[in-house]
Amino acid sequence: MTAVERSTRRPTRHRARRRAAAAIVGVAVLGLLTGCDLFAPQETKNITEAADGVNGDIGAIFIGNAVLLTTDPAGTTSLVATLVNQGESNENVRISTDSGSETVTVKPAESVQVGTSDGQSVTFAGLGAKPGSLAFVTFQTSTETETLNVPVLDGSLPQYQDLAP
Repeated sequence: MTAVERSTRRPTRHRARRRAAAAIVGVAVLGLLTGCDLFAPQETKNITEAADGVNGDIGAIFIGNAVLLTTDPAGTTSLVATLVNQGESNENVRISTDSGSETVTVKPAESVQVGTSDGQSVTFAGLGAKPGSLAFVTFQTSTETETLNVPVLDGSLPQYQDLAP
């Protein structure tokens, strides 16, 4: 055997070692890359409301982004929310606070904007809720009732400036 033949001929034992080492390194890299999931909290498991208000459900009615707006706690407070009827019949939703109640009718498969310029006005006189606090608002249909702890805002946010009473 010549010197050239010896230098180009590699024993199979060296090839097997290299393959084993490459496999071990590959498994280690894969373990390091996927191991982060074991210890790091997954933020997608904790869904939070990306809104100023609160949401709720009463039977077929979905209550979306409910907030109370007031510029004077002793004066008028208005409710801003979206009511969506996911049912097949009209729903009368009674909305009440410590200072009174109003009723909104929502047709099947439709939504009603409450407290907007295009929607139905729901106001409460003398509620006494201060901006920055929370106030209980009860939503009631013929079959179910839910009380939400609704945030009170003062209308200083641009999206609520035209809606505050």
